[in-house]
Amino acid sequence: MKTWFLDFWREREEVLKRTNQLRLRPPQLKRLLGDSSLRPELQNARLASLLPPVGTEVFRSFTPASLQDIKQRHEAEETERQERTNKDVEKELHKQATHLEAGKPLPFILGDPPPELLNCPLEELDPFYQSQKTFIVLSEGNVLHRFNAESSCFLLDPFSRLRTFAIRILLHSLFRLLIMMTILTNCGFMMISSTWSRIAEFVFSAVYVFEVVIKILSRGFCVGRFTFLRDPWNWLDCVVVITAFLPEFLDLGKFSVLRTIPRALKIISVYPGVKSSAGALVQSVKRLAGVIIMTVLVISVWAVIGQHLYFGTLRHKCVLMLLHSNWTYDDLSSYHDNGTVSSYFDFHKFINSHENQFSLPGELDPLLCGNGSDSGLCPHGYVCLRTDTNPNYGLTNFDSFGSSLLSLIRLMTHDTWDYLLEQMMRSSGKFSVLFVLFVFCGGFCLLILVLAGVAMALVEQEKAGVTEARRTEEEFLHILDVMKKKEEEEEEEEEQEEPQEDPRSSPPCCVSVCRWSCCGCWRWLQLRINGFVMNPFFDLVIVIVLILNCILMAMQHYPMTEEFEGWYQFTSRVFTGIFTVEMLLRLVAVNPYGYFRVGWNVFDSIIVALSLVELVLVDVEGVPVAVSDLMRMLRLARWWSTFHMLMKIIWTSVWALRNLTLILLTMVFIFTVVGVQLFQDDYSDHVCRIAADCRLPRWHMNNLFQAFVLIFRILCGEWIQSMSDCMVVSSPSVCSIFFMMVLVIGHLLVLNLFLVLLLSLVGEDLVAPKEKIKNNPMIALDQIKTGVAWTRNWILEHIWTLVGKKTPIIPHHKVVDSKEDNKKDYLGLTSVTSVTSDQPLSESKALDSNHGNQTSKRTFPRVPVADAELELDIPEKEEEEQKQDEENETPRNNTPEACCCDSCYRCCPFLDIDTSQGSGRVWSNFRRVCFSIAQHKYFDAFIIFIILLSSAALVLEDDDRQMLLDMADLVFTFIFLLEMLLKWIALGFRKYFTSVWCWLDFLILAVSLMSLPLCMLGRSEVGAGLSLRTLRALRPLRALSRFQGLRLVLNTLGATCPSMCDAMLVCLFVWHVFSVLGGNLFAGKFYYCSNETELLLLPEEVNNKSDCLLLIHENFSDVSWKNTKLHFDNVAAGYWSLLQVATFNGWLEVIYSAVDARQVESQPVYESNVYMYMYFISFIIIGCFFTANLFIRLFIKSLDQLRHKFGGKHLFMTDEQKNFSISVKKKFSTKRPSVPEPHNQCQARLFDLVTKLSFEVVMVMVICLNTVTLMVETDEQSHEKERILSYIYFVFIIIFLTEFLLKIVALRQHFFCDCLNVLDFLVIFISIAGLFLPDIMEKYFIDPNILTLLRLARITRIIHLVPYTGGIRRLFLAFVMSLPALFNICLLLFLLMFTFSVFGMLSFAHVKKTAMINDMFNFETFLNSMTCMFTITTMGGWDKVLSPILNTPPDCDPDGGDCVHPTVGIVFFTSYITLSLLLVVLLYTTVVMETLNMYDAETPSDKDLQMFYETWRRFDPDTSQIIPYSQLSDFCDALQDPLRIPKPNSIRLIHMDLPLLPGDKIHCVDVLSALTARISGDGGQTHTLTARMEESFTINNVSKMSYEPISSTLQRKQEEVAAAVIQKAYRKHLLQDGGADAVPAEPAGGAAAV
Repeated sequence: MKTWFLDFWREREEVLKRTNQLRLRPPQLKRLLGDSSLRPELQNARLASLLPPVGTEVFRSFTPASLQDIKQRHEAEETERQERTNKDVEKELHKQATHLEAGKPLPFILGDPPPELLNCPLEELDPFYQSQKTFIVLSEGNVLHRFNAESSCFLLDPFSRLRTFAIRILLHSLFRLLIMMTILTNCGFMMISSTWSRIAEFVFSAVYVFEVVIKILSRGFCVGRFTFLRDPWNWLDCVVVITAFLPEFLDLGKFSVLRTIPRALKIISVYPGVKSSAGALVQSVKRLAGVIIMTVLVISVWAVIGQHLYFGTLRHKCVLMLLHSNWTYDDLSSYHDNGTVSSYFDFHKFINSHENQFSLPGELDPLLCGNGSDSGLCPHGYVCLRTDTNPNYGLTNFDSFGSSLLSLIRLMTHDTWDYLLEQMMRSSGKFSVLFVLFVFCGGFCLLILVLAGVAMALVEQEKAGVTEARRTEEEFLHILDVMKKKEEEEEEEEEQEEPQEDPRSSPPCCVSVCRWSCCGCWRWLQLRINGFVMNPFFDLVIVIVLILNCILMAMQHYPMTEEFEGWYQFTSRVFTGIFTVEMLLRLVAVNPYGYFRVGWNVFDSIIVALSLVELVLVDVEGVPVAVSDLMRMLRLARWWSTFHMLMKIIWTSVWALRNLTLILLTMVFIFTVVGVQLFQDDYSDHVCRIAADCRLPRWHMNNLFQAFVLIFRILCGEWIQSMSDCMVVSSPSVCSIFFMMVLVIGHLLVLNLFLVLLLSLVGEDLVAPKEKIKNNPMIALDQIKTGVAWTRNWILEHIWTLVGKKTPIIPHHKVVDSKEDNKKDYLGLTSVTSVTSDQPLSESKALDSNHGNQTSKRTFPRVPVADAELELDIPEKEEEEQKQDEENETPRNNTPEACCCDSCYRCCPFLDIDTSQGSGRVWSNFRRVCFSIAQHKYFDAFIIFIILLSSAALVLEDDDRQMLLDMADLVFTFIFLLEMLLKWIALGFRKYFTSVWCWLDFLILAVSLMSLPLCMLGRSEVGAGLSLRTLRALRPLRALSRFQGLRLVLNTLGATCPSMCDAMLVCLFVWHVFSVLGGNLFAGKFYYCSNETELLLLPEEVNNKSDCLLLIHENFSDVSWKNTKLHFDNVAAGYWSLLQVATFNGWLEVIYSAVDARQVESQPVYESNVYMYMYFISFIIIGCFFTANLFIRLFIKSLDQLRHKFGGKHLFMTDEQKNFSISVKKKFSTKRPSVPEPHNQCQARLFDLVTKLSFEVVMVMVICLNTVTLMVETDEQSHEKERILSYIYFVFIIIFLTEFLLKIVALRQHFFCDCLNVLDFLVIFISIAGLFLPDIMEKYFIDPNILTLLRLARITRIIHLVPYTGGIRRLFLAFVMSLPALFNICLLLFLLMFTFSVFGMLSFAHVKKTAMINDMFNFETFLNSMTCMFTITTMGGWDKVLSPILNTPPDCDPDGGDCVHPTVGIVFFTSYITLSLLLVVLLYTTVVMETLNMYDAETPSDKDLQMFYETWRRFDPDTSQIIPYSQLSDFCDALQDPLRIPKPNSIRLIHMDLPLLPGDKIHCVDVLSALTARISGDGGQTHTLTARMEESFTINNVSKMSYEPISSTLQRKQEEVAAAVIQKAYRKHLLQDGGADAVPAEPAGGAAAV
């Protein structure tokens, strides 16, 4: 499969990098401009066509004579145009030069203009504009600006001094700086309220008016192409000026934001780079129009579904039962239906009173309930009744389309969706999980399409630039080639180069001073110190000291004893001294000039200086400490490549992507200021609506900083709570629009920044794996390993000498080299094969014999090759285990291998028996039978069936069925024991215990066997018996080795494991830095004094710990001084707190504690330090955003390297799944046969009617109206509205029935060939039946809600009419083709979820019900446990599920069985979150990559075939149909997309397995077939391509030559590698025998010529 997406970005980086370096030296430029003999050979080059005639200046001032020449050329062109009749030529005359567009720098071919001509009017350089009234001006940086030569505003001609002066001002850098400073100052005044604001407003308005005047004077107003109003960005200036004076005449009120937005947007328009990035973003949104339309359509349909499924369900609450004689339970239950009210009692008021509704402690909303069997129940004394209010201020409901849409968006964005799911389950039953799961799956598909769409938009934006850069590079090389030929012809001419001053002749004085070359003694000392510092062990010691320093900082905790604190301070000063000495040694070794030229040395010197300053100011109060220690930890990036990559990512976002980052920051600022201006007064005036104490909530927009923090929270994905508060205190419509804009625009910008940042360094990261350059610590470690190996071998030699035996080993260096060579040889043999590790050998051989020859009937013998397996970047031991495992599963014959290893036979000779006779023969035959049984497919199927049964038995764990389940468990254990014994006999111990999967089966079985005795003794429910019983949850993991797709995923994960572990270490290290920083900021500050009701005492009552202890001493027993569960008192606790912040679960409690903290052992005060928000914002940006980018980058890098290593093979699909993808593509690509037109005239007219596009448009409009009628339905609608809707519904039935009759008459039996027509028929039939028999249909056949869903199904017909659906269908097809990979990963995720659910059910079933553990979410049953694990998988509410598990006495009762060891809960949740997060990232990354790669999978067109033929002719001028194999790499690189394979392409060409002809030739048809199969993933098109290619050669009168292939590219590579292995082995054998001198130095590749 072609990984075109990453290949494109890799090529883009390389091409743009080379293009930016294209320069002509002054002699070359002078020759190009002055040598007339070069022009004829460059006449076809676009760049050369821009050159002026020889002998004329390139840059000429614009004069009245120039204007007269323009008029003459314009008249001549008009005359010529009237005479021309060839439209193609006319079109060619009007082609504009892309290199000379306004806003771009001058092309390199024109050189640099004289400094005196900058900012002055010049004649046009573009031939397209030379006949138009325009002139150009070049600003700093040779940026081209184009102006109209007409009079500006009919007053100022191009030569007017005023206009020239205005142009100079407009293009001057100081003018742009003035405007930027004005905008920034204006933004600053927006954030403060001052008496100077009005005066400043007049100043700002004057500057903006001055800017507009300058632009109008220099460009003109509107008449002309390059005038003021012709630039859309200048419209922004007009809006700024108009809104500046509008408040003087009108009171805008909240609409004053219209003044804020355009002024802030001017930040984007000031600098061209930011402006172009903003334009690219707008264009990407246009390209996403189809995806956006489909997303809105799908969400709207889901909202209607939710609306009709959950009408009024969230209104049911637990109401206090009345003990009134006139009211019974039936009266209360049926009140809502009959509506009767007692004359002396207001029942409606009673049930809607908040005092009469049951609420859980700490909850604002009453407890929801339902009347279903699986709905939530009310406590004793309460009854479930329908009330008038909904939860969350009445905003969370499905009673209308708007509320349902809001809830759907909440579910898709995962914003406290677990709480919404609990409400739905309580009111409607647990089937609501299915609806939420359906929404999540659909949301996942939509998100994949959006991600793929954004990525494709980025590619489409860059394609034009890359194509232009490639053409520019080709023309540059062509110009250099032409000039080189001319120079060779004119050898007598010497190239004149400008003299360059030797910098060594006169170095600056400061350089001489900083080199410290005083005397010979000093130079001698400097040389010795330099040798000491440059030694690899010096850097290794520094790295070890840095690691020890990090460990020392991790030992900080609260409270610390005086002895420990003194020891800590002393050790810290020792480290400071060590690093100071290091700096001095490096400074002396390379002198200051060489030292400060290295960036890392500058960073080290700054840290040392800060450390020394901290030592001096250690006793000064208020001076921050540990700053240098934190910075010192960053020094590890100098030697840690992955950590260095993270810092490079951060720097890239700050500098290389500064335009996109600035746009994001600008939008955040705009949203912040607009939010304050819109809602500041509303929060102040109506805060009592959302707070009983009339105190502002923590998340509000009453000031700029709080508004900024709120905007950042929305960008993190939490918006529903703040939006609900806003809708209560302000206008709901304004709040919903504002929050939705922040949510959509903000996330779109963040997504673009993330993707661009991810791909920004792809050219450096995603290259083919090469030999890594080792740094000094790695070299030192290698030397240590070598020394250890030499010492070990020396000791062994002496031991064998003392024993008196001959040494069995060779010298130490040969031992090490031998191992390395053997490993490389083994990898070399396996890396050239392309069979996955789980593929049967028979299929491998079949594939190996047919691959690459799908279109040709030519066959040839193949030489035997080594068993193929997937090469994984895993340790050598695991590789050996995997190799043995593959041998277990892909046997060559029915002959079992030896039972034991060779050492066992040497130690116990009696084990080695003769199997050719006697009992040995009987034993051998018995093993053969066992081997045949173990390898039989029915045996595997039986074991899989038993595994499924045993897993089902774990699901059914219940006290009532415990005896039956124990017996079943005994049977399963016995069966698995028989399986293990059978495999021991069949495979032998050596082969069995060298397989990872067999070890997994053995360990799981061992747990079951150990639990059996305890179960028989009745000890299975306590102690070790309970632990072993719980570990039975691992039994479903036996299925991992039985499913091929799961093994593919696990093999790939194993291959990416090293890079993932490296990324995880970097992530943990970054978190370590923030944990230490958090300890310095918050250690000991989260303690508080409270009473038994957890009510925080006010600071006026308790100021610190002493006051709290005084209250306790005064017999206030309900008062205690306690710490929060999440704190930073030590590094481990800091890690746990940061984990909750990173997953956005429980993070608000940590943030609230931080912003309320004051001093150590002081009582917290509400928001006493709000600027501590910045600590958590920094952590989310650096510790989450950038580390996630690094993690995904390394994962993509590993996948891309694996894919390139195996020739673009799928890493997550089996062969059957690949065939399924191909068949899906064929099915979607095959056009449906057209319906024949009827012969009857009446039917023919109806046929023409129903097949017209206009008819389909009308019906789609009717379907949309039908959907709108479903949207306008509400929960409590009037009878009049119901009657009107029923009439409308009847009209729609008539319309659809008419359509059905027309189509059935016109299309006849072909009507039912379309699925949509069948769906229409079913909906019409059920609708008519429900119209006449409503009671019977509702009672016996179909629910009205299901009928509503069927009516909504018609909306799918709208997709055919959306003009942008072509790209959507293509994206959707690519997504469907990636479904097999999605299925494999989801199956592994489900197995993980299943295993942890069973473990949770066995471990946490009796946990005390607090927090989120309740009657809906718990581990009591398997389904409830799966629901909990499902929410945790989405990172939703896991902190609330974990909180009850962490309870310890007295919060739980150990005797009652509701206490669990907290360590078990922490390990359980941490491991599951880590594994599930890894799989979810793998899921998203893999599916997006597969979708992008398959998006470009298409069959070559005739144009592509013609391109292939023309390129082939260049390499095969004799049209012999064959070329040498050595030219294949150049040929594939010379092709154009989509057939092109850019260099380096040797590995991919080998894996194409092309047939080789005698003389190492390859045939054109084989190459074309392989390239076509590569880009389309389908070899079925190759027969057609072969015929078309042969036809092309026949047309050119070339007879097709006959030939017989003798080998293939893959086979040839295998032969070369095998020959190299044999040669190396032979040399080693001679060296071992002392014949090293007799070994000729023959290269390994020499076997290729044999």
